[in-house]
Amino acid sequence: MAGRRPGAARSSPPTIKTLADKTGYSIATISKALRGHAVVAPETREAIFKAAQEIGYQANTRGMALRTGKTYQAAVLMPVTAAPDYEWDGVEYTQILSGISQALEGSDYRISVHVIRDAADGCEVARRIVEQGLADGLIFSGILAEDPRIDLLVGHDFPFVSLGRCRGNLDYAYVDIDNEWAAHAATARLIAGGHRRVALVNPPRRLSYALDRVDGFTRAFAEAGLSASTDLVVEGDLSTGFGHRAAIELLGRANPPTAFVCVNESTTLGVLSGLAQLGRSVGNDIDVIAYDDINVSAYFTPPVTTFYQPIEICGRLLGEFLLQRMAGTDPKALRQVFRPDLVIRQADDLGGSQG
Repeated sequence: MAGRRPGAARSSPPTIKTLADKTGYSIATISKALRGHAVVAPETREAIFKAAQEIGYQANTRGMALRTGKTYQAAVLMPVTAAPDYEWDGVEYTQILSGISQALEGSDYRISVHVIRDAADGCEVARRIVEQGLADGLIFSGILAEDPRIDLLVGHDFPFVSLGRCRGNLDYAYVDIDNEWAAHAATARLIAGGHRRVALVNPPRRLSYALDRVDGFTRAFAEAGLSASTDLVVEGDLSTGFGHRAAIELLGRANPPTAFVCVNESTTLGVLSGLAQLGRSVGNDIDVIAYDDINVSAYFTPPVTTFYQPIEICGRLLGEFLLQRMAGTDPKALRQVFRPDLVIRQADDLGGSQG
């Protein structure tokens, strides 16, 4: 055959035994590590994954699927809006997928992305994945206060990890941001700086974290002995346009806000645009505190104080938890809630420390 020297031996692909010889670990340990089993120590799993990459080891997932009945697919529900001219769509989710991919690298699992329009569509897709055996586990976000996807998956004992928590008392794995704490800390900071009319630019209250943010917002006022400016809580999609419209409308009221707490970087950008259109100066006429998960706020003009939690880290933990959940780990052992870091860029909004 052309391109091969006569008598040259055909190079065989590395096997799990090759990996065992290289690392010194048993085949059983390597097999469990590649499946993300909780009994394997993280440092051992990392060493095995690294060695697998070095020798180019890839498991024969088709043969493994026939033997085990598994698909070796990790499904991810990716929301994509059908609204026209929607800014920011999917920006954060690329970081989430990147983090999940990092976690699955070196394992037998591959990501299968399922595009959904909303939570109802996501529930139907999740049902199809479970009933048709399209994947061994599932990751999804956009958690509702009462989320039928979580009810469905818990009822079927199907491995999944959610980005966010519903308000039901159910046993499941999740990664989340402490949104109640973040909204409280931001609002308390502004109150300590002398503000009494604070606006909360928030998503619709059907979303669980929207309710968490309202809870934190109102708690900050209650702890200060003040009436909460709940008339300045506005709800809408997470677009830049919504933030812009909210700023224009709120500042046109008879008793307008003197400060804003924004739910994400997209709405913050819109609020800044609205303030600029009205000739308002951040740090002088009005204060703004943002929440950011992809470090966009570092480039805002003017810079604004931000609560920052890298979404890629959350994505990586989602993947790690899913591997462990698919390996049989109890979901109650797979829960993580992050408190974002405060990045101060406007000193004028600080009047005291926050808890």
